[in-house]
Amino acid sequence: MIELALGLLARIVAPLPFRWMRALGAPLAWFVGSILRVRRSHVEGALRRGGWRESARVARGMYRGLGASVMELLWLSRRPTEALASVTSLEPASKRALDEALARGRGAVLAASHTGNWELAACAMARSLNLLVVTKPIRKQGFDRFMGRTRRAHGLELAPPEGALLPAREVLARRGCVAMLIDQVPALERHGIALDFLGARALADRAPAALAACTGAPLVVVAFHRDLRGAHVIRVLRVLYPPLRDRSAWIVRATREATSALEAFVRKYPSEWLWLHKRWRAPRSSRPCLPGASSLHESHA
Repeated sequence: MIELALGLLARIVAPLPFRWMRALGAPLAWFVGSILRVRRSHVEGALRRGGWRESARVARGMYRGLGASVMELLWLSRRPTEALASVTSLEPASKRALDEALARGRGAVLAASHTGNWELAACAMARSLNLLVVTKPIRKQGFDRFMGRTRRAHGLELAPPEGALLPAREVLARRGCVAMLIDQVPALERHGIALDFLGARALADRAPAALAACTGAPLVVVAFHRDLRGAHVIRVLRVLYPPLRDRSAWIVRATREATSALEAFVRKYPSEWLWLHKRWRAPRSSRPCLPGASSLHESHA
């Protein structure tokens, strides 16, 4: 049912100009954030803890961005990949940094985050890159199928975290890129590094840095935001190159530096980060990795 409803909405939205998506998303944002108040107290509490006095204003901006992102994804699902050229851009300095990282011939591990419309940004980057996205399945199966179809239609390769090491290595060997989120809680506590993030203690997943360390690929920290016109800007925040030795120490250091770069970005564009998700919770699972599964976390060993 969810998949059919999304498909119908996509048919209605897709013919409209992209710049209308923010306006179309506003009623959805108001309903979710102000009427249903979905995790509203969590969002404002996290903002206050992070140092924002005007937490309600920033929260409203975040819900507006989320509403716009939903409409943009519906628009994207029925549009050809070429349409993204007019609504996304990689800033010149960031393009130079990414080109320099890729020129080393080892591909790149993209340390991405829940900033801007990260789904649309990934599809835009897949226009010019061989891009594998390591992503957890979405709990709502209808939405997961809809998103999977949209992602693949725009050239994204997808892999779940369990067993992702082999396809990730293959993509990097072809000088492609592997995108992994750095702002979600790892499945196991031992897979994370405890650090301060936006005013509270959090576990940072060390898998992106571990993959970079074991393959020699640079770790490229990226983030996304909307400009004043509503178009999406892709930014490279930092590029970290793994050493030949002392990889374990570098993984810890790189994970901390990547998280620090993301925090600085969020402090500059607070409404562009998804405060809605429970970033500071403890891992839900205490289960070991599945037998035979390739673990990105231990890949540097």
